[in-house]
Amino acid sequence: MLILLSGVSGVGKNTIIANLLERRKNLSFMLSGTTRPRRNSEKDANYIYMSEQEFARREKYGEFFETQQVHGNMYGVLKASLLKVSEDKEKDYIKDIDVYGNKKVRDFLKGKAKVLSIFLDAPDEILRERLKGRGEEEERIKVRLSRAEEERSFKNDYDAVIENIDLEKTITKIVELIKKNK
Repeated sequence: MLILLSGVSGVGKNTIIANLLERRKNLSFMLSGTTRPRRNSEKDANYIYMSEQEFARREKYGEFFETQQVHGNMYGVLKASLLKVSEDKEKDYIKDIDVYGNKKVRDFLKGKAKVLSIFLDAPDEILRERLKGRGEEEERIKVRLSRAEEERSFKNDYDAVIENIDLEKTITKIVELIKKNK
């Protein structure tokens, strides 16, 4: 099964994924590519980090299932990663994905692998504090929050919507959803 997490910037997708990966031994992170630099808080590889030139080369040669520019950086779901998910019946995979990629990946995997998609949200004031807490500059915070309403308009495209205010409660809800959808 593939668990897709989407949500507004600062909602805690990476924190939730890290916690789930620690707690569930049969869960692996599905890597994708990005031109975004690694954050100081990212100990493990959350992405395959690459230069803009390498990303463009890989895109030219058709290695990506889909690409998207988000907040000035390129992100792409690698075809090889999707094939691995659809072929591996022993493990579950988790991936953070934007609201546009969610539908594309779900459609592609229909009939090939089970997909559970979850949209995460939180009040704007909490998002602002989280973005400040991870060192984002005010101008970048404004850009990230300006996309929130557009991203929220896709909530109905998900199997579940969870407001992530309390991390433990959110993790518990996601684990329950995974068990229910197995």
